[in-house]
Amino acid sequence: MLAGIFQILHIPFTDDGAIDWASYERQVEYCLSAGVHGLVVPAMASEFFTLSDAERHEVVEFAGKKIAGRVPFVVGVQAITLPIALGFAEHAAKNGADALMAMPPYLRKAGKADVENYYRQLAGFKLPVIIQNAPAPVGTPLAPADLAALLKAETEIRYVKEETQPILQRITKIAELSGAYCEGIFGGANGLYLVDELQRGACGNMPAGGVVDVQVKIYELYKAGKIAEAEALNFKVLPLLTYASMYGVTFHKYILWRRGVLESPFARDPQKTDMNKEDIEAIEHLWGLIAEYTIDSYPFAEHTKSL
Repeated sequence: MLAGIFQILHIPFTDDGAIDWASYERQVEYCLSAGVHGLVVPAMASEFFTLSDAERHEVVEFAGKKIAGRVPFVVGVQAITLPIALGFAEHAAKNGADALMAMPPYLRKAGKADVENYYRQLAGFKLPVIIQNAPAPVGTPLAPADLAALLKAETEIRYVKEETQPILQRITKIAELSGAYCEGIFGGANGLYLVDELQRGACGNMPAGGVVDVQVKIYELYKAGKIAEAEALNFKVLPLLTYASMYGVTFHKYILWRRGVLESPFARDPQKTDMNKEDIEAIEHLWGLIAEYTIDSYPFAEHTKSL
């Protein structure tokens, strides 16, 4: 069973936009040293929509080799059409994937019958399938009843990553409707609702960015029955996660760059929102709330030059 904190890997780029393979490898090792329970690529936080098909193959192959079975490896195979998704899934299956994750076809939304066929065919690779229920405009949100029907349709469709608001209510409803057909529900949304999701029965979360060492600690405290300690640490990281919600990949890559994981905070996302001087000053201040809970090998001081 898949459970725990499954970090979504960012795709690091150089300042001129090329994939930075050395930073990518360093990110994998950072996540593993933080104690993650699984790794995911490429997904929304990976800026998958800016990658060519060849680059998507390359980042999967590279991650599969570097992870080398140390934790479960989930590959995002979402695509605008079923044949393209099947091509990504076939490639993932040949390159160490332990599970497949996909949103329904995006850009031009598929109807209910086509969405069901999309997931049925992805299930044909005999790897656990995770339905990513992402919000619009990129995602095509599915109702809890529709998700439950998909989970019941094929034995390999086993998990949901729920990111559509109200996330907590939807986690409860999906669990009620799908019962034993659902092996687990992951949250997303930067881990903002991590403790609440676990209290609603989620099996874990798929966050992104540079605070995964803290989020692993929160999860482990909760699973050890130390609920009050988990909540207290969660409250300390929440102010930073509000910035993550506002700035997305810009925030996450800044944190990873600041900790020396990435050589550059460059993002390809054409709709990224840049942070200003006041944002960065606030983030620098808020880091002090969680610094003592982060792993020593990646301090928040590696890069001191301004953006």
